[in-house]
Amino acid sequence: MVVWSDTEIWVFAALIGMVLVKLWTVWHVSLQSQADRIGKLIFLGLIVGLTLFGIGAKTYISMMMGV
Repeated sequence: MVVWSDTEIWVFAALIGMVLVKLWTVWHVSLQSQADRIGKLIFLGLIVGLTLFGIGAKTYISMMMGV
């Protein structure tokens, strides 16, 4: 089991906040540019995919450092 320090919890909370701002920003820009549905899905898919990769990598690294 991974035990996160207070600092890691704050960093994770900041990361989640940045992800939400990033998703809102991309959605807002796509609406302003009148992108079609496919364009919106491509941008959101790329951002969500890269974000999940980053969160997965952080979790994996934390687990490996805890072993």
